[in-house]
Amino acid sequence: MPRLYQITIPGLSLKGDFPAARRRLIADFPRVLEVFAANIPATVLVAYLGEDEVDAWLDAVSDPVATRRMSRRRSDAADAKDMSSAA
Repeated sequence: MPRLYQITIPGLSLKGDFPAARRRLIADFPRVLEVFAANIPATVLVAYLGEDEVDAWLDAVSDPVATRRMSRRRSDAADAKDMSSAA
């Protein structure tokens, strides 16, 4: 019987990150049946069979979120630098 596990990942954008997080969990974990966006910010529901692999699921979806955040910070810093040099 399938089970559900709710995971909240700080910084997870359901609009921007959810599709990639969903694909990754389904592709990397054969017992994950589906991943649903929750109506709680930064939260997904994982439908799975057997034992949960919460730590591995978190690692799998946290890495892309952290990478996106770092990329966004660099982009914001570059934009700020461009604006200050234009002034």
